[in-house]
Amino acid sequence: MLGAIIGDIIGSRFEFDNHRSKDFELFHEECFFTDDSVMTIAVAKAIMESKGDKSRLGGLCVKYMQEIGQKYPDCGYGGRFMGWMFSDDPKPYNSYGNGAAMRVSPAGFAAKSLEEAEELAEIVTEVTHNHPEGIKGAKATAAAVYMARQNASKSEILKYIEDNYYPLDFMVDDIRDSYEFNETCQETVPQAIKCFLESDSFEDAIRTAISIGGDSDTVAAITGGIAGAYYSVPPLFKERAIGCLDEYLKGIYKEWRKAYPHGAVKPWFLSVREERSGYYPQIMIVGRPDRLYEDYDEIDHNAPEEEREPLDRPFFSDDELKAVQDRFHALVLERNEYNNAYLAKADKRLPKITNTTKVNDSEWYPVIGMYGGFKYRLTVRDGGPLLIVESWCRVSGGSGERHEITPKGCYLVSRGFV
Repeated sequence: MLGAIIGDIIGSRFEFDNHRSKDFELFHEECFFTDDSVMTIAVAKAIMESKGDKSRLGGLCVKYMQEIGQKYPDCGYGGRFMGWMFSDDPKPYNSYGNGAAMRVSPAGFAAKSLEEAEELAEIVTEVTHNHPEGIKGAKATAAAVYMARQNASKSEILKYIEDNYYPLDFMVDDIRDSYEFNETCQETVPQAIKCFLESDSFEDAIRTAISIGGDSDTVAAITGGIAGAYYSVPPLFKERAIGCLDEYLKGIYKEWRKAYPHGAVKPWFLSVREERSGYYPQIMIVGRPDRLYEDYDEIDHNAPEEEREPLDRPFFSDDELKAVQDRFHALVLERNEYNNAYLAKADKRLPKITNTTKVNDSEWYPVIGMYGGFKYRLTVRDGGPLLIVESWCRVSGGSGERHEITPKGCYLVSRGFV
């Protein structure tokens, strides 16, 4: 569900000040979590506490949407929902607002089948948004999330949504200039799903959702929930988004991760799709999504090590190398999040990046249980350290990822090789 929270946070400052371009700072100081995140977390809490008993889920949704929501009364709830949230006798109010879809992504992650995803979506939605269009929007969103984490292709997701929910016979570029603020499911969910379908990375999905305007935080939350299931959430986005939550919400999110640790149905090294291959846009926390190092592709990465032009040994500060090392370690642990055989001994196995590390000379770091590992090479760019890391699982085609790590961040630059 973290993808939905990220979309909400990034979109928060654009809800009433639309930005119809993909060129904007992602995690700006004016960003904050809104009712979209709070209610997503409340639904997740209800699903966890139901322990698979669907007969209890509706009542638990009411309990936690009220209990958690009342702690954040100024998060931007709609008027009728605010009345419901503080009511002593809360009843559904025949709404088809997009709040039905913004909060539903946990249903797609918890379900064991597509049918169950849609069933859970209906249960958690009908306690407030019991209009057929509200339930339809929630079920379509949960279905897309479930199919994304089940490794369905985009064409398969498109076909299912069009066959069962909405026509998607438009292009994002065609609606960007004319799409207006709309809080209904039928005028938000199709657009949000289309933003995901036209994206080529998690970041691009969020940027595309923001770029069409409208109810920006909710459109991006719906898009982000699906994109997070399909692409997975990049580590830096995860770090920044969780940092925006307070300790209470962060605690529930951690409970969710423990209850549903895999997110995707399969571990990362068994869930890469052919559609994900090729160059992926730079993941940047601020500024434009341009390439950070324009000359990166000028290096012949396929040349034998002995044929690469050697670099003079530069001296990097201890702080710079420590920052690179910490981000490298975080990447290793992120890529092995479910590899318990490795994590039990990870602290003693992680490689060190220091001024004794060879420059422009690749080293190999094998990982137990991953059936592969990390090839890394320290080089210099603009006078500072740059660690180029390639990682893969040798028993899973398309599992390769290439990252660039600097003292300022870890950036995914390509994916799908090997």
